[in-house]
Amino acid sequence: MIALEHAVYSVISPEGCASILWRTPDQAATAALAMKMTAADQAALGVIDLIVEGPPGGAQADPQATAARLKAVIVAQLEVLEARPLDELVEARYRRYRSLGPYA
Repeated sequence: MIALEHAVYSVISPEGCASILWRTPDQAATAALAMKMTAADQAALGVIDLIVEGPPGGAQADPQATAARLKAVIVAQLEVLEARPLDELVEARYRRYRSLGPYA
């Protein structure tokens, strides 16, 4: 999994999470922190494998530079993956997704 440095990743919005946990979306900021949604947080949790640095001013400031950076990383990762046997890739993917979730 590859993410831009300022990306967030979650299955629910902070407002939705706060509405469930605290019965009010007013706690969205608290929920966002607890959810560890940032690319750095997700990398520390093992969900994100690589974080790609965006151009100065952010991805939206220079979409072409962002695309070029992403392309370089994706092509490099595809070359690594192509070198591995398919059964090994499938097993590694299975182990990876089975390991997600436990948090201490």
